[in-house]
Amino acid sequence: MSFIKRCASLLILVLLLNSCERIFHIPDTREAHYVKYRVKYLEDMAGDVPTRILPSKMDAYYTNRFVLTSIEGFFNQFSLLQLADLRRKRVTTMLNFFGNKVYYRGKQGELPAGIKQPELLQLTFSGESSVIGGLHSEMVQIDTGAEQFDIYYTTDFSVKRPNIITPYQSINHPLSDFRIQLSLLKMHLTCTEYETRVVDSDIFTVPDDYRQVTKPEMEEIINSLFTKE
Repeated sequence: MSFIKRCASLLILVLLLNSCERIFHIPDTREAHYVKYRVKYLEDMAGDVPTRILPSKMDAYYTNRFVLTSIEGFFNQFSLLQLADLRRKRVTTMLNFFGNKVYYRGKQGELPAGIKQPELLQLTFSGESSVIGGLHSEMVQIDTGAEQFDIYYTTDFSVKRPNIITPYQSINHPLSDFRIQLSLLKMHLTCTEYETRVVDSDIFTVPDDYRQVTKPEMEEIINSLFTKE
């Protein structure tokens, strides 16, 4: 190989390495849309667990790359986090119950472990609007065949694929008021607070002390939280 060709090859290699560094560089912080949701439980009991003792809020962070939701309780001895990678369309569920830390990384397009998908989900965009937690919101009427209810989305901020953590993936705007079921737990979530925040990028990663499990294992663990066995 001639000297000129070797120099050209080295130059191309350097440019590619620099390009890769730029592509894979992760900033220490990110700007996120923070939404605090009030959690209302639709039944007094979830299996054998009284819902009055369960956490009353959910924190959510929306960015252009990730969506993270977090429910914590029992004096920080319980947490359930769902981390959506919006580019890869995959959701990772992280569960910490009294020091037992496990996670399941879902397949592309798959709902998080434990989240129930209604057999029928008919959406009707009503054109009605409201302000919920400071967010201008539009109503969507939901019919699952078994029940009918309203949910709301907001256009006050924009995120691509914001709802892949929920059964409402066809709605392309963040939800400000909605219902969801985790195992036996039926919840109604309503935005009570919204602001932009700068957060550490580390919150969008799985901590090293979490152990990976399969989806059946994760769902068995989640289901066991609502039974005495």
